[in-house]
Amino acid sequence: SAIARDLHVRGKIDVYGQYVNKGVPEAQRQLARERGLGLDERPVLEGKYLVRERSLRTLWNFNPKRFFTDSSGMFWRERRLSPGLYTDGRVVFEAAYRYKDGKNGMKPVSLLKQFLESPVVEDDVKEKIMKRLKVDSPDVVIEE
Repeated sequence: SAIARDLHVRGKIDVYGQYVNKGVPEAQRQLARERGLGLDERPVLEGKYLVRERSLRTLWNFNPKRFFTDSSGMFWRERRLSPGLYTDGRVVFEAAYRYKDGKNGMKPVSLLKQFLESPVVEDDVKEKIMKRLKVDSPDVVIEE
């Protein structure tokens, strides 16, 4: 991995990552119930990485199709996180953008268990969060 990092820093290779949501294993749920740990809905994510040699075609990471179809030159600026709620299976976060220095961030809202039990939160929002955990590919991934 140190060699791959060195080649990437020197501009010889590009590394692409994709994450696949495998869902929450039933054994993990059963173990949490037996031990009385409460709700642990963190899905298992499988990381797939692809390493490609950098060429003249990929030198500046330029794609003509993306250049002409992306609205208002957003491709060339830092992309902001879409407003909304995100979760890692334990904590629910809200996307935040700091205009002062142009940084994306995630502000913790509450624990997932408290969020799902809250009468203030609408049912469709709860269903959307649970669907993201069980089926959809992750929006934000923090590797531990």
